[in-house]
Amino acid sequence: MSQPQLRVGVFLPDYIPQSFRVYARNVGQHLPDHHMELVPFHDQPSLPKSVDLLWDVRSGGGNPPLEFLLGHQPLVMTVHGFAPLTLSGWDYFGTLKGMLTARYSARKKLARWARLKNEVSAIVAVSHYTRRELLNYVGYPAERVVVCPHGVDAVFQTSQIASPDQYFFHISNGEPRKNIRRILKAFRNIHSAHPELRLVLKVPSASVPPAQAGVHVITEFLDDAALAQHYQNALGFLFPSLYEGFGMPILEAMACGCPVITANVSACSEVAGDAAMTVDPHDVTALANAMERLLNPTMHQQFSQKGLKRVQGFTWAHSAAQHAQAFKLAVSS
Repeated sequence: MSQPQLRVGVFLPDYIPQSFRVYARNVGQHLPDHHMELVPFHDQPSLPKSVDLLWDVRSGGGNPPLEFLLGHQPLVMTVHGFAPLTLSGWDYFGTLKGMLTARYSARKKLARWARLKNEVSAIVAVSHYTRRELLNYVGYPAERVVVCPHGVDAVFQTSQIASPDQYFFHISNGEPRKNIRRILKAFRNIHSAHPELRLVLKVPSASVPPAQAGVHVITEFLDDAALAQHYQNALGFLFPSLYEGFGMPILEAMACGCPVITANVSACSEVAGDAAMTVDPHDVTALANAMERLLNPTMHQQFSQKGLKRVQGFTWAHSAAQHAQAFKLAVSS
């Protein structure tokens, strides 16, 4: 006899980042292999009744459960990280108001977690680092947390270019934790000795930095194919974040054969392993030195090959299999 189909109501509100939608879509494509299907909904009125469990994909920033999702079917939450609780108010918000209100906001989140955590049947943590933070901040039962690393889309693959263009690449949402200010300082430190170098930043229009020699800013939308080309042609990808719960762009760059320089903190080093250069994200000199090292063709090739090998361990099929375990755990509990 075939196994019964498990129907999973997935909460995809209009306001969540596009990256969360991409994540849910990629996991959902492989769930039929585990006799499961996704039933999307976007608000309380559209909450489906004929499902076996609910899945909330939107817990970035340590956000606690939404109360309207509780008390129906078993609830699984994906927790992407706790950046506002881990970083200082300045490093996360980048404003004086953020500095002053950060602790109050963190206390409110933790109080809601304490009140509602037992209503959550299972939690997906996107990295072992995020799992440790969840256990530390929330005190959620360890046996009900399943680590489900992301995969990487097939469009991100290496090309056959003879040699990279003379630029370093960075893409992010421009938040202070992405560390763009120090990226610019590090690039300034090496640009005078290497005036042919460029720094290409893909950031939102609200995050455009002051003009700087050699720096080119992209604010328009890039589809995945265009983004892959930027990775493929770059000397290296710069991702020295002060905090990441996972760090998808690390995998995207590696899959394109682009050497990665990332941070030695949070989940960045977990995702990168020994296949990237890792630096203290507060150390501008260390970041500049790592960029200098990638100007050496031998070093560039070495880290390109390491990244290609590393990324083979991250697939959406494997991620979906881990999610299926979390969903079964939620239903059985």
